[in-house]
Amino acid sequence: MQQLQNLIAGFNVSSCEPYKQCWIKAKLTTQDDLISLATALKANGLTSLITVSPTDFPDDNRLELNYFFEDLLTRRNAWIKVDIPRELDACQIPSLTPLFPSVNWHEREAFSTFGVRFIGHPALEDIFISEDFIGKFPFRKGFDWQAHEANLIENMACIVRGFEREHAINDARMGKGSHTTLNWGPTHPASGPLRLRVEVNGEDIISVKPDVGYVWRGLEHLVEGKDFVGALVAIERICFMDNTNAMICYAQAVEEIAGKPITPFASMMRVMLGEIGRVVSHLMGIGGFFNTMGLVTLQMWALDVREYFLDVLEDYSGARIATASIEPGGVRYPLKLALLVTLEAAIAKYEATRSEFYAIFINNPTMQSRATVVGIITPEMVLNNGLCGVVARASGVKTDIRLDEPYAAYDKINMTYMLAEQGSAKNRFEVLFKEVDQSMDILKQAIADLRRGIESGEYRPEKDAMVRIPKKLPDGEAVSRVEWSRGELMMHLVTRKSDETPYRLKIKAPSVNHTMMLETLLAGKTLSDIPLVFGSLYICQGDLDR
Repeated sequence: MQQLQNLIAGFNVSSCEPYKQCWIKAKLTTQDDLISLATALKANGLTSLITVSPTDFPDDNRLELNYFFEDLLTRRNAWIKVDIPRELDACQIPSLTPLFPSVNWHEREAFSTFGVRFIGHPALEDIFISEDFIGKFPFRKGFDWQAHEANLIENMACIVRGFEREHAINDARMGKGSHTTLNWGPTHPASGPLRLRVEVNGEDIISVKPDVGYVWRGLEHLVEGKDFVGALVAIERICFMDNTNAMICYAQAVEEIAGKPITPFASMMRVMLGEIGRVVSHLMGIGGFFNTMGLVTLQMWALDVREYFLDVLEDYSGARIATASIEPGGVRYPLKLALLVTLEAAIAKYEATRSEFYAIFINNPTMQSRATVVGIITPEMVLNNGLCGVVARASGVKTDIRLDEPYAAYDKINMTYMLAEQGSAKNRFEVLFKEVDQSMDILKQAIADLRRGIESGEYRPEKDAMVRIPKKLPDGEAVSRVEWSRGELMMHLVTRKSDETPYRLKIKAPSVNHTMMLETLLAGKTLSDIPLVFGSLYICQGDLDR
């Protein structure tokens, strides 16, 4: 890390210091050095630029851009800050997309929501937001949300006009014969609220352009209207399939700024609740993959097992999906030992049916004949495109935040990377199965630790569940990362002194970069490959659109 710090300090920076175990944090004094610093970081192994996070400071007449560079192989990361003018006609900075393909959609998002123009971007078009928000930059401070939402009829008409323009363009482009543009989604059973504009010649795919934003809810803005605990209402709805790990990520950022570490008991509870969320999500992913191919039986089996783990969440929190079970300061409820018995029953249910699941999965003709040869992602593609989680590990890349930057009580857990090598669609779902097995082992370790701690008196569930977090936080900012079910979930939280609400929250979620890969993975393939490749990328539209 010292070498990385020395490299960054060699540029024109106003600050450069270690941040956490594997991060260096620095601020450039001018954007003129951005390209040269980014080039040096990439040459030094930091090949993934995972997102760019703007923060609006209208009182200072500036936007602060935060860039997050990662080296997945050596666990070295750089957080680089730089100011740019806030006025729209001067709000611009060089694009890093030519150097880092991984930041393509993230720059487009910053353009759409903050009005930042990235000079040299190959296609700086609006993304995520709907037609009625185009040109309005809704995440800037001072945007009048109430006035916008009061104009409902015109907003809807604006969206309709956008579709009409697109249809007119498609009609004009439609050629003779079998060359046309098809819409896969947003009402396709497998796509959910996501559309792929697929240009085809007969059955052959010429190009694929994902159209996202159908469930864009402006979650990053919604948290600004709630206090630090109430913000969880939005946070856990990033994706309903794994809400516990999203809450852990957010809570860690608040706790860091507040300077309030949680108790060892609450840390181990977060491991248990986080792994339950992972299992619930992975079972949906396994079943959903086969559902994209029209094979519904395995999905029904997976949903059946999933219910047993939802029973645990319900017994603990009173809710099966939106559990609100984790908040800044620890976990919301104490632990009754009977809950561990319910969890053990859920584990036993999975283990009793696991062999049947896997046999159908591994012996399925489609898996054997096609899934091994489509959707191939190489390790280089992982590093250059900011991929993570199951997608990265199925290509042999050792990345897992639980191991690379342990949080909660994962430093007390015996685990390793779950890997495959070829990076095919089949490999990604082999890793999903491996990770469910691993989660069962982690849950058993957590159960044993909790029982031992409670029986010895080391853990006091009634007293240790929460530590008090003040309602008002100081000026500060924090970056929090967790290994979400789909991969690295990162949140950048900014607070202002004496405020009772977040000033800014940036959410970096895995499905953005994974969806970007569809353009590369499907070009030159056939229409029948779309469900197979799409399902294997384990995409969640809530995570994608936020």
